[in-house]
Amino acid sequence: MITKRKWEWKKVHIIGLLVLVYLGCLGVLSFIGYSDGDDTFFLEYCGSMGFFEYLQWRYETWTGRMISEGLMHIFFNMDLWVWRFVNAGMLVALPLSLVTLKHIVVGQKMPATGSEKYSKVFLDLFFALLFYLILDIKAFGYSTIWITGSMNYLWPMVCGIVALCVVAVIAFDTEDRKVPGWLYVISTLCAVIAAMSSEQMGAVLLAFEVICIGERVWKKKTVRIGLLVQTAATLGAYLISSFAPGNELRIVAAIEANMPQFEILTLGERFFVLVQWLVSSFANENAVFMLAIWVLGALLLIERKTASNARKTNFIVNMTSVFIAVALLGKIGFTTFTDLGINLAEMSGVVEQVPVVSDMSEVQWIVLGWWILAIIFTFYLLWEVSRAKPVILLTYLGAIATEVILIFSPTIYSSGERVFFLAGIMLMIIVMVLFEDLQIKKIRTGYVWVLTMLAIGNLGLQAMELLAMIAG
Repeated sequence: MITKRKWEWKKVHIIGLLVLVYLGCLGVLSFIGYSDGDDTFFLEYCGSMGFFEYLQWRYETWTGRMISEGLMHIFFNMDLWVWRFVNAGMLVALPLSLVTLKHIVVGQKMPATGSEKYSKVFLDLFFALLFYLILDIKAFGYSTIWITGSMNYLWPMVCGIVALCVVAVIAFDTEDRKVPGWLYVISTLCAVIAAMSSEQMGAVLLAFEVICIGERVWKKKTVRIGLLVQTAATLGAYLISSFAPGNELRIVAAIEANMPQFEILTLGERFFVLVQWLVSSFANENAVFMLAIWVLGALLLIERKTASNARKTNFIVNMTSVFIAVALLGKIGFTTFTDLGINLAEMSGVVEQVPVVSDMSEVQWIVLGWWILAIIFTFYLLWEVSRAKPVILLTYLGAIATEVILIFSPTIYSSGERVFFLAGIMLMIIVMVLFEDLQIKKIRTGYVWVLTMLAIGNLGLQAMELLAMIAG
């Protein structure tokens, strides 16, 4: 009698997946060349100035992001294929770092058998890779496959998450095991790279480092020297970047080139612009991440439903269903549910007329109020399903904070969707960590299919933009 061989997950399947992803990324990047604008600028000046001469000039006249500037000088003086090979590696490194961070936060031991272990790792990687499909296509393009953008967004984010992994080990390791010195060295280097390349990643990293130190001092009355050194290095790098003399000159130039009205805006007007822009990002660019969180939250509540909490659970689930329905309508073209009055088809270039309160229609005020309610409700939903994991709420607030810090930036519009990249990463971490709380196998399987369909649908709706981006 012939019996079918039982399928078993092995390490080779994980390696095979990563190799396929790497080759796929390399294939996409093979179509990417130097763009007009920033890429052309860096090609000219990086090729005509020495390394330290270039860094000094940029620090004094434009930016304090010395690490990313240094990387650009190095790679713009190399063959384009060098960047392609390295960037494809970074596109693989991001999901790997997300899986590592998620595993540390969840704190669950891997299954004993190899097949179960590798199937779990495969599923974790699958979730992390879906991030690229769920991400807004312009945020993906500007942050990962644009040459200049990759070194200012993708690479610092990878380094920042690696540094966060060490912070997470200290924060979530119940056995309080010793962290090897070499790991602190790598983590500190990654933290410095992140802090001196991206203000957003630097701020998030600093916040979690300080929280971790505070928690250890409060609960255990001790603090790890390695973590103190890493935090001090992160802070130092962040301050060096923040107080560069060129930052002020860059702001003056940005006001003139991007938002001439910025100087005359009152604090209240700036706050309105920020709120409108931030809420719009959750209603549009980050909407699929919100959908993923809402569906997962509803499933967790249904799974935990009892006779004593049935009324409360039904109310929350019904509210969640309404938010899901409205968001889905917005994604398939009913812009009435997502138009908050920004009226910018392309979030780049010169903003001649900043959106003002008086220009808002009654419908737009309703939509703005609805999405503010959605953002607040999401915090409440996460509180209900993750009270034992305060890191979930902190990560959600951190995702919002990564955009709030742009309130004083005249490039709030011209920076484009790339500034949503880090917020998307943090929302995806929430999905990956919360998924582990689902206990019923059928519900877990169902959610995997739902998330996959959301990701494929999001890519399908933006496929033409992606092809145009690669071709152009």
